[in-house]
Amino acid sequence: MKYVIEFGKHGGAHTDNIVVPTRLLAERLASSLVQVFQNNVHASMVMGPGATRNTWSNDTHFVALSLLDGVDRGPASATLWRSK
Repeated sequence: MKYVIEFGKHGGAHTDNIVVPTRLLAERLASSLVQVFQNNVHASMVMGPGATRNTWSNDTHFVALSLLDGVDRGPASATLWRSK
């Protein structure tokens, strides 16, 4: 199953269409982004069983990981991108 990763800065530059071919690769990439934004090498972002989307956000940045299964959920960045 494929996954979509979105990330960026609230109210600033963002990317909303990186398609990744496997869950493991998607979780590794999303976790790496969260680690950089949090400055914490132990941070992780995983999709639990049956989950279709997982998001992380702080005061300045956001990361979203969504299952690409044909269901139109819309981009997570539509709400996460807004400035806090």
